[in-house]
Amino acid sequence: MDCSQIRDTFMSGVPLSEEQLAEHLAGCAACRELFEHDAALGRQLGAQTSKALPSASDFFDRLEQRLGRETGPRAWLRSRPSRLRFVLLLLLLLLVLISGGVLSQRADFEQYPLLRVALLLSVYFLAIVLTFGKELLEAPRSNALRDYWGLLVFALAVPALAAFAPATEASRHAESGGALGCFLYGGLLTLPIAALLWAFDRDDRPSLRTVCLSAAGLGLSANLLLELHCGNGNAVHVLLGHASSGVAWLAAWAATRRASAA
Repeated sequence: MDCSQIRDTFMSGVPLSEEQLAEHLAGCAACRELFEHDAALGRQLGAQTSKALPSASDFFDRLEQRLGRETGPRAWLRSRPSRLRFVLLLLLLLLVLISGGVLSQRADFEQYPLLRVALLLSVYFLAIVLTFGKELLEAPRSNALRDYWGLLVFALAVPALAAFAPATEASRHAESGGALGCFLYGGLLTLPIAALLWAFDRDDRPSLRTVCLSAAGLGLSANLLLELHCGNGNAVHVLLGHASSGVAWLAAWAATRRASAA
């Protein structure tokens, strides 16, 4: 069995031998991508092929010619399997958290309530994993943009709520100054994550889904970093220097989408 037979089956709808299919997929990463998420990508390509061209071979030949023209680091990164891209993104996130949060801890960390830090870090991290997982592992669904907007609203609301619940006595009486420093700190440390997300995106123009999910994940990542790094619990400081990160990343990603359409 070769790749052309795999492609033809999406056009014809005739099922292949399970044993032969499993043997081929074990050694072909490209075809494995077609069968991810209940073969969503393969079915979509098959449907587009039947509308656009008379044969699957013509369609895939043109597709391969287009892909063959893509070279460089981004072409290599965006061609990696979905699970590998997700793992690489989480590894970078952990590296950023260790370097920017754990190694540069807030001054009042020893007085930080253990239950609070465990709860907040769990909520933030699980939400980040869910957001990036939807972006990289879940196939896009029709009419599901409201789900991604819901995640974005959640990402913006959690830091705002945290602004009204300072963790320690020292943070309760802090002044509002230094918000710009925290905003820049969170933005600069999450910039490598944003760059990797952009490199992983397989669309030439980021979709609205990508805009929402990327902004939500980056905003949450910045706030998780700042929760570990900054001991200022002043509500104005947190709203301007921490919670605003999600809004800023939403604007940056929307600008990227608009620029790519030009």
